[in-house]
Amino acid sequence: MKSNYERNKFISKFWSIAGPFLAVGLVLMFVIYSSGSDVVKILTVILALCIIIMTLILFFRSKNDIDRAYISIEKASDMMLDMVEGRETGMVSDLEEGSIGILYNNFGNLVNMFQEAKRREQDEKEYLRDVMSDISHQLKTPLASMEVFVELLLNDKVTSVEEQKQILEETGNQVTRMEWMVLSMLKLARIEAGAITFDIKDVDLKMVLEEVRSGTHYLTDSKNQKLIISCPDDVTVKADFDWLVEALINITKNASDYSDENDIEIEVEQNAVFTRIYIRDHGIGMTEETMTHIFDRFYRASNEVNPNSVGIGLSLSKSIVEGMGGKLSVDSKLGEGSCFKVQF
Repeated sequence: MKSNYERNKFISKFWSIAGPFLAVGLVLMFVIYSSGSDVVKILTVILALCIIIMTLILFFRSKNDIDRAYISIEKASDMMLDMVEGRETGMVSDLEEGSIGILYNNFGNLVNMFQEAKRREQDEKEYLRDVMSDISHQLKTPLASMEVFVELLLNDKVTSVEEQKQILEETGNQVTRMEWMVLSMLKLARIEAGAITFDIKDVDLKMVLEEVRSGTHYLTDSKNQKLIISCPDDVTVKADFDWLVEALINITKNASDYSDENDIEIEVEQNAVFTRIYIRDHGIGMTEETMTHIFDRFYRASNEVNPNSVGIGLSLSKSIVEGMGGKLSVDSKLGEGSCFKVQF
């Protein structure tokens, strides 16, 4: 976006000031030239030419400086227009000096900030769209099942009391599954959007793991599994107590689902560099391909192990652990079991 208003104004002001002085000087020199000797005439002509040349040099140098300054301002204006109209804006690599350079650099930083905010907003929109799409897709199956169950009961197509009880129990399972999925997805979305502030402080790992035992005993007991915890006294990590408990419960439940009647072991290792929690099972294990997707939303290694599984627990655990500054990984061998590692 270019405007010659300031340039024309500069030219007008320059000649309005320099013009009269130049004219008066030339008139005086003409008078001296007319009444002087030959030497004086030559010196007068040389001086007049010098004055004219110096005036022109001053004019063009000042004009060039003005042009450069306004070109920088016009570039900044074009960048602003591109930003407002949604076009990609790139910083110009030419370096400027002085106040114009500072202005241009600060404006460039402002443009970069707005571009980053715009990209972040777009990423959040895409993430929200994906989350809503995932929830919609995952709700279709249980809702369809419930619709069939209700239709059977309403139309008296199931006369046996035992079958009616089974249908109602399965409907309850589907409701529980949908509730767990929606709540977990909301937690996951809030964590990944940065809407949750973790209460990070020193927490006693032994107390955390006892809470994990309490939160999973109904599942392990129903499968005749033992949860073996090995944790030294006075081991602490900087984390959020409640969120860490939830993350470890999800991992332990996953280990229970894939372990048949085998024991589950939780072991804590601490040294000067890190604190690491191992959660081991001796179940069916995973293939290399499964390990690459195990923390993806709604990924399920097997539909036969737990039909009511949503496939979001491990993804939520990973987001919780990483949100608190930790790291979650897994090692596994098919047929030998898996080991999840939570490290702070």
